[in-house]
Amino acid sequence: MPYRIRLASRVRSLLSDWRLPLAVFVYVGLRPEALESRPAEKLIRAATPYPGMNYRFSLVDPDNRLAEYHFIFHVAYGQDEETLHVTNGICQVSFGW
Repeated sequence: MPYRIRLASRVRSLLSDWRLPLAVFVYVGLRPEALESRPAEKLIRAATPYPGMNYRFSLVDPDNRLAEYHFIFHVAYGQDEETLHVTNGICQVSFGW
């Protein structure tokens, strides 16, 4: 059974505030779709930065291979057991050689 993914308005604002390169922005916008099937295999229970279920992933900027973006999103199961709510997020970037 596929889950519906709902991004909270706060998360949509964060995505804009992070001023991600276009390729990274597009990829991050599509990435939560990976949770639609078998989210339990992709979510990690953690105490920090958000207590509960977190969805973590990293990606390299295809236009600047030295920039790696790390994302953590807080995800909650909906009461209907068919919806996943992405309620908050963090983005960090690291630059390597």
